[in-house]
Amino acid sequence: MLKEEPMLTLDRKTIQDIAVIDVAGDIDVREMVRIKGVIGSLIENERLKVVLNLKSVDHINYLSIGVLLERLNVLRDLNGDLKLSGMNPYLKDIFKVVGMDGVFEYYKSLEDAIESFDEDWEGTATCH
Repeated sequence: MLKEEPMLTLDRKTIQDIAVIDVAGDIDVREMVRIKGVIGSLIENERLKVVLNLKSVDHINYLSIGVLLERLNVLRDLNGDLKLSGMNPYLKDIFKVVGMDGVFEYYKSLEDAIESFDEDWEGTATCH
């Protein structure tokens, strides 16, 4: 019997002092727990500036966004942040439906999200 491989891929890289997680595939609750673990390991290594690049994600299960919210709160409590980039209109709508569009800061491009860490951001979510 073959074990089914996960459909989601997570690639980590560092740009300047910012940890970037490139996500490809659909995100369900199980996959979001994987992302939570990756962000948790970054926190343990004091990497508190994180961008989740969702350019190659077509769908997020709305129930999994709560898991991401918990990581966002942990990072902000430690004076870090979690920013989202590359979200398609469908993903933005999912965040809006669950009321999270006003919580997460998201950017059209990865470059914009990285540059935003140089700005003073006061906690109201925006789309740039």
